[in-house]
Amino acid sequence: MAINPQSFFNFAAQNYPLLHDIFRKSGGMNDAELSDLIRRHRVGLESPSTLIEKLINLKIIEPLPDATASYEMSRTVSVLFRFLLQEQRLTSTAVIHAYLDELERAQTDLDHAIRDDKHSLIERALDEITETMERIRQDSRANREAIINEVMTVKSNREKRTVSERFEKILLLWNHYLEPLKDLIDVRKTMDASLDSLERLLKQGAEQFLLDGALHREFARCSVRLVRLRRDMTADFHESMHEVEPLYVSLKQDSSLARGVARALERIGKEGIRSLNLPTALALRTERLREGLFDNTDIEAFLHNVRGYQPQEPPVINLGTELLSPRFIPPDELIDTLRQALPVGDVLQWLLNRYEGYPFPELLRAYGRIFGSDAFKAGFSREEKKYQLPGMTVHARPLAVEAMP
Repeated sequence: MAINPQSFFNFAAQNYPLLHDIFRKSGGMNDAELSDLIRRHRVGLESPSTLIEKLINLKIIEPLPDATASYEMSRTVSVLFRFLLQEQRLTSTAVIHAYLDELERAQTDLDHAIRDDKHSLIERALDEITETMERIRQDSRANREAIINEVMTVKSNREKRTVSERFEKILLLWNHYLEPLKDLIDVRKTMDASLDSLERLLKQGAEQFLLDGALHREFARCSVRLVRLRRDMTADFHESMHEVEPLYVSLKQDSSLARGVARALERIGKEGIRSLNLPTALALRTERLREGLFDNTDIEAFLHNVRGYQPQEPPVINLGTELLSPRFIPPDELIDTLRQALPVGDVLQWLLNRYEGYPFPELLRAYGRIFGSDAFKAGFSREEKKYQLPGMTVHARPLAVEAMP
């Protein structure tokens, strides 16, 4: 049975503290616990049983599958709360792969509908493509927020976790979410080729139905959503990497050091300090070492002098690695612009001049698209050339392209 939206939001507004506490009960609650929670937050004269019935009818709560007279917040409302509280959960790339399979199926349906000139099927396929793209985009944005929240939790370390435990959390993010997502947005991988194919199909449809105002607008809107999807996914990935990578490197080093120290202490406890063979490892004369203690008055005097030392802030070293805001070069715009400039004797130099100010990784994406495109005849020069960019020098043989014969 359909829920009256006004009744739902009125009830939610009047009972928000109750709903918030139900959301926090991630493991669910039995009938007595829910009744007690209702008594603490009750705003009217309604009995707990009446409010429980309303919660069920509005589909805010549902029975637990493994217990009787026990409830949990329904997934739909729980997702809404996580969105409002910016506490999104991570979506695995396996789910995004499933979305991509669904997108390819809808793309095939759209291709057939365009060829058969069936407007109703075209509209349906475009709706499915739009819905799937928005799911991918929302999951990508939710992943970014979830990753940033996880990084903040690891940095604050309010739970007093060890270095190894915190590193395991970051390693999970790195291996299960960032590395697979990096493969997804790679210009040489399946997703990029699939989205390129979809972009060409949408452009073809917009041109074919130019005189049909309604369909032409739908094709144009879908094309714009596709551009936004690619731009947002790239931005989400770069921002997530910007948050996780420094912490990953730092915790990896600390974790390795902690593991080494733990092993050394364990060995000392079992076999004594002589088992570490410090004189050989540290290149010390044996007479200077007695059970791991340096018998040296000069060192003792030095440590007395160091005791009052106040460290100063280290100087800031500018490595010239300031992050630029992500900018995206639409593939069709790239190919059309290059066609107008043919022949081009040096593609990389043409990109540096034509798209000045774009991040170098995005220029490399564009370079990869041109090199892999079947729209041009391409060949490399024998002589290597040096390209001077801000903060780096690139050595490469120029790639020349010309129109297909």
